[in-house]
Amino acid sequence: MNSSTPAPEPALLIIADISGYTRYMTANVKTLAHSQTLITELVESIIHQVDAPLEVAKLEGDAIFIFCRKPQDATRRQEIRADISRKLPEFFGRFREKLVLLARSNTCTCHACRHLEKLRLKIIVHSGTVLFHQVLQFNELAGTDVIIVHRLLKNSVQAEQYLLITEAARRELEFPESIVFKSGSETYDDIGVIQTAVHDFNFAAAPALANAQKTFCACYRESLRVKLQLWFAPFTRREKFHNLPTSSRRPARLAFATLTAVLTPIFVPVAAVLVIFHALKTAK
Repeated sequence: MNSSTPAPEPALLIIADISGYTRYMTANVKTLAHSQTLITELVESIIHQVDAPLEVAKLEGDAIFIFCRKPQDATRRQEIRADISRKLPEFFGRFREKLVLLARSNTCTCHACRHLEKLRLKIIVHSGTVLFHQVLQFNELAGTDVIIVHRLLKNSVQAEQYLLITEAARRELEFPESIVFKSGSETYDDIGVIQTAVHDFNFAAAPALANAQKTFCACYRESLRVKLQLWFAPFTRREKFHNLPTSSRRPARLAFATLTAVLTPIFVPVAAVLVIFHALKTAK
């Protein structure tokens, strides 16, 4: 083998995927900008929880592909094992917290904003070997186990929000007794049978987050931030103009920008007043 050829490395592979994303997006064509803005907020809430030893490999639409290299040192490997076992349940808590915060802070009544709480999170975990290679400035992961963890996104699990780990990953992780798994299996034509274990993370598991107390100032700041972000979202999303002929896109964007600039001085004070009433109603 050529000495410059990278060798496969043992790694833990994780995909955090927002369930209901496709249905949510396609059901809201007219409010696509709001849909994408809210999805981005949820994705970022998970990314902010990813730190060493976990690394983000790439964003895949509504999903985040994460990996962790397995060190050879036994002590360090045990530390990582405990750390990741703690982090994975926290992803669900943070997702739930962000979902509730966005729903409580949002005064918009469009279809996307009203159905935000229907989104759920599922996390797939697999352990195997991965070939790390670079394509231009991007680090890519390749190998059979990368294919397996992606195939497992399509599975027979009936739960809406869950953690699914393969038998190989289960041997690498050590969850607290409160995380109870149900054994199962998935079968794929070109891969075969994969033994799995699933824990159902329903929303009732985190009632404290849903009822977290917020001061008036905190509610006001968050509500105004979301309101302004959604107001400018249609202008920042180029997809809004993709159904127009190429020659018409620039004039359309210019006209929309002009309209936004004219209405913003009116919108901001009105939004601020509406947000005050919303914050008074939701603050505890």
